[in-house]
Amino acid sequence: MKKTLAAFLLAFCLGAAGAEDFGVDTREFTSKNNAFRAKVGYSGRGGGGRASLELSAESGEKISSFEAERAPFTVTISGDGKRLFFFCGAWGQSVSIYTLNVHDSSGALLAGHQVKMQGPAGEDFSEDYSVYALGADQGSAWSILVLNSENGELLWRKKFKQRLSGLKLSGSGERLLAVFITGQKSRRAVVYDNKGKELWRGTIATGNNLVPKAFSGDGSEFELWEDKMVYDEKDGFWHDRVLKKHSYRFTEDGVEELSPKKARPEPKQPLRPGN
Repeated sequence: MKKTLAAFLLAFCLGAAGAEDFGVDTREFTSKNNAFRAKVGYSGRGGGGRASLELSAESGEKISSFEAERAPFTVTISGDGKRLFFFCGAWGQSVSIYTLNVHDSSGALLAGHQVKMQGPAGEDFSEDYSVYALGADQGSAWSILVLNSENGELLWRKKFKQRLSGLKLSGSGERLLAVFITGQKSRRAVVYDNKGKELWRGTIATGNNLVPKAFSGDGSEFELWEDKMVYDEKDGFWHDRVLKKHSYRFTEDGVEELSPKKARPEPKQPLRPGN
């Protein structure tokens, strides 16, 4: 009996001594509103091994800690701290993301999605954080994925050959504004409903950066901002400078432009009842 007990204690001690080391690498990620921070420890490098995560509030108060089977290259945290989006894959000289895993704040895995991307081409949350939109850059193709943040389920998904440069959800998440680069001096803006159906598109003749900047809570108005990098000789730095704001409003007849007439609807698409 004593020999058996001694063998058990020896095995237990060896197991404790050989506990997984999550100190191989560490990274920190913050929510866009800086209200939450996630500290991630890795047991391997380049996407190998597992990960441990500690979620805390801006005040430093610890919310939770948990371990994950997949190590994330990056983590997106919702502004309310309730959802964490793990981008998992392999990285070294280049980055390849294969999976998007959705966790709740306690670490429970809610859903996983194959994404196969090199990096994000924009992402956004609805104002209540119930909807999450992701643009995926696949190198020679691009995709939009829209998820229900509550359960992590996919609401809709579309693939494109034109370069996707940004996304913006309406306040309720009922509509999504996306911007595509269609040429050296041409940008296209498209609005989709909550099932991925196209409601409107317009072309803006510009070689500058075009940002989907604002979408009203009720989804009736949105803004696109043109900007470019400008060098300031006074401080020796490059700065983003807003050049023009394009404002639009949905009406019973389609979409009305409120800013100077730079955008050309193609074609004008009336809203159908129920949209």
